[in-house]
Amino acid sequence: MYECLHCGKRAVIWDNDFSFEEMGYDGDGIVHVCHCTHCGAEIECRISLEDEMNSVFNDEEFDI
Repeated sequence: MYECLHCGKRAVIWDNDFSFEEMGYDGDGIVHVCHCTHCGAEIECRISLEDEMNSVFNDEEFDI
């Protein structure tokens, strides 16, 4: 379990993962959804796959 930023308790659990498209966001990515079992806070973490790909392909090891 993770610590809740709202109440400070270690009570955050994973609910589900969704694509950006499923959640109505532009681009390509994953939305990680969790909630706190102590205070009920809902947590949504957006991870852009476009930013991930840009950081991989802009590395100095690759000659683009």
